[in-house]
Amino acid sequence: MTTFLIGASFGPWVPMSLVAPAAQATASGHPAGLAEIGAFFSKIGALTFGGGLTIIALIQEQAVDQYHWLTHQEFIDGLALGQFTPGPMIIVAAYVGYKVSGLGGAAIAAAAIFLPSFVITLPILPIYERVRKLVWTTAAMKGIGPAVMGILAVKLVQMAPHALPDPVAVTILIATVIALLAWRIGAIKLMIAGSIVGVLRSRPFSIPGMKTVLSISLRAGALQ
Repeated sequence: MTTFLIGASFGPWVPMSLVAPAAQATASGHPAGLAEIGAFFSKIGALTFGGGLTIIALIQEQAVDQYHWLTHQEFIDGLALGQFTPGPMIIVAAYVGYKVSGLGGAAIAAAAIFLPSFVITLPILPIYERVRKLVWTTAAMKGIGPAVMGILAVKLVQMAPHALPDPVAVTILIATVIALLAWRIGAIKLMIAGSIVGVLRSRPFSIPGMKTVLSISLRAGALQ
């Protein structure tokens, strides 16, 4: 999933999504203050089960579909950017907070989504091993696993049209899957390759010297 999102969403290139201030966000249908951002991500962090992937699905459902703070493409760009940097997947919360309310929103969102986990987990650490081995706990985990996979499958299908907007993105996805399964190429190499392809396809003439190289090539071809 990580490599797929990186490869596909770098097609339109992401820096504009990163640097655009909150006032220019194209999907801010319901502007939010810092208190609302903090409450939203605290709720996400406290009530979501299944790890980062499930949390990402819930953030996408509410921040994009319900509150319209971001467009689908902006969310995918933020998710890809978050995966391209060190840290857990849910750091995308900082990206969402930034798009909604600038640097303050980013700080509040990041802190709010992590804080509930610490508050809930620290008191049960002394008895964690005993609770983990209980019969009902094991049974609950076996039931949660398939449910999480179902949520991820649905969200992948819903995000696919936005992450794969054209044949080039589809080609990147297929090539990535083949490289992972057939040649066992590392995810980092594939992400870097996907980012390079995205830059080349969207802004080839913005690369220093590209116009000069193409001009010389064309003149050489005409002379021959």
